[in-house]
Amino acid sequence: MHTHHARYFPMPSKTYKNIKRLYRIIRTFIKYGFGDLIKELKILPFFAVFEKVLFLRSKKVTQDFTLPQRVRMLLEELGPVFVKLGQIVSIRADMLPPDWLEEFKKLQDMVPPFPFADVKKTVETSLKSPLSEKFKTFDETPCASASIAQVHYALLHDGNEVAVKVKRPGIDKTIEQDISVMYTIARLIDKYVPTFRRYRPTEVVDEFKRVISKEQDFAVEGVNITRFHKMFEGDNTVQIPKVFWDYTTTDVLTMERIYGVPFDESEKIKALGIDIKKLTTDALNAFFKQVFEFGVFHADLHPGNIFARQDGVIIYLDFGIIGRIDDSVRRYLAGMLYNLVKRDYRQMAVIHRDMGLISKDVDINEFEDVLREITEPIFDKPLERIDISALLFRLIRTARRFNMRLQPNLLLLQKSMVIIEGVGRQLNPELNVWGIVKPMIYKWMIKEKTSPKRIYERGKERVSGIAEIVSGMPYQVHSILDKTLNEDLKIGFVHHKLGTLLDEISKLGQRLTMGIMLAGLFIGSSLLAFASREDSYRLLGVPFLSGIGFIAGVVMSIFLIILMIRKMD
Repeated sequence: MHTHHARYFPMPSKTYKNIKRLYRIIRTFIKYGFGDLIKELKILPFFAVFEKVLFLRSKKVTQDFTLPQRVRMLLEELGPVFVKLGQIVSIRADMLPPDWLEEFKKLQDMVPPFPFADVKKTVETSLKSPLSEKFKTFDETPCASASIAQVHYALLHDGNEVAVKVKRPGIDKTIEQDISVMYTIARLIDKYVPTFRRYRPTEVVDEFKRVISKEQDFAVEGVNITRFHKMFEGDNTVQIPKVFWDYTTTDVLTMERIYGVPFDESEKIKALGIDIKKLTTDALNAFFKQVFEFGVFHADLHPGNIFARQDGVIIYLDFGIIGRIDDSVRRYLAGMLYNLVKRDYRQMAVIHRDMGLISKDVDINEFEDVLREITEPIFDKPLERIDISALLFRLIRTARRFNMRLQPNLLLLQKSMVIIEGVGRQLNPELNVWGIVKPMIYKWMIKEKTSPKRIYERGKERVSGIAEIVSGMPYQVHSILDKTLNEDLKIGFVHHKLGTLLDEISKLGQRLTMGIMLAGLFIGSSLLAFASREDSYRLLGVPFLSGIGFIAGVVMSIFLIILMIRKMD
């Protein structure tokens, strides 16, 4: 009888420092029926000794709950850092099945408030002053408590009412330890559990580390709040709290106190006599304004972070997670929705390919058919009832089939759209989302195509391409001549309508000359643009002389195209 001895993966030194935490995590995994996974990961060389006892404990849990439920309960028991991981993973609609996403939405921080003595110590250490010197009054009981911080109301000596967000003591160290353990488990999964590799565990931990590190620094959140404050300056439908920078550090964030009702308390909002139709329309307008006008959006839009003021003004809170989308993603989103209404599935497929979301070797016809299958069912409803976030979700789900690589911010955007549409329709079932977003998309597309800046950038790209071709011509001509001389190249001609051919060559030479002159004109105009001073007179958004050059170039180009069209006729 042969005894099989497993080889165990050596633990990195960093993990040994966190051995107690690792032991608790292993024990909790086994408690919720994941003993087989721990065994596969080869973490404990002495696992076989405890195997029977541990499995007896986990048997009932395995029978009574589904796999997604057990994972959710596991994360909650492991504490706030793992809860945060689950909340961030729940954004990945391209990776997880729908029943997992639904279960992860239920994740809650089960963290009691920390004592006021710790609050006082953190605030005084961080602000380098006694509490009484900075604040006239400071409520000892928190108004809100979460995994990373809790919030207390206070009054400044100048009479300003504020809300003070205070970081939980020791949370930075806990996060560092837990991330270290997460990396260890992710690497072991990559090595020993091939079926889980498609979920890219190390990449998930990387994304989690990136997001939570920003949430840990309250000064970063303060910058985000200030940015949104400027974005909505002069907009009387939205209020962004003011940050008090003299009372804000990495561990303490002091902002203007707000008064309002959370969006998920619909009965209270209706009792205030607020115009629900206007409120929900303003909420969606504010969100899509962030997306299409600024390319920056609030990415943690659960109902507890959106409030309605008594006069119907919308208030945003908690700016720890911010999404950013560049022009290419906005073009993708606008193009998708625009072509969706036209039912132009071919163009939708082309947009995916041009964005690099699908590789060039993907069959464009097959992808077009998949898009048709996904989107055709929504046209059974009136246009105003289109659920845009659900559509985007279905598109993201196709990522797994075609190995599409999606930007994390596009996934954040999809999750935020789900929440804002859901909350809006909960308050107002007749909410016409498409009616609100359509004008914004068209306005942005027109601005994108006709803005002098965009035209200038496109012109610059084309000029650069022409310049590259022109600059390479002397080398190519020299190469042909060199080969001709060295190899004694002989070319024989058969006379067949040679006169016509000579005429064509002559015309071609004229057009080539004009083309080179055009290239020179565009290049010269571009160089003038770069050399001109910022305060010089401008035409179409570029320096005056450059503008004249570009206009002349465009006119000559049109003339040349007309000549070519006439010749073709």
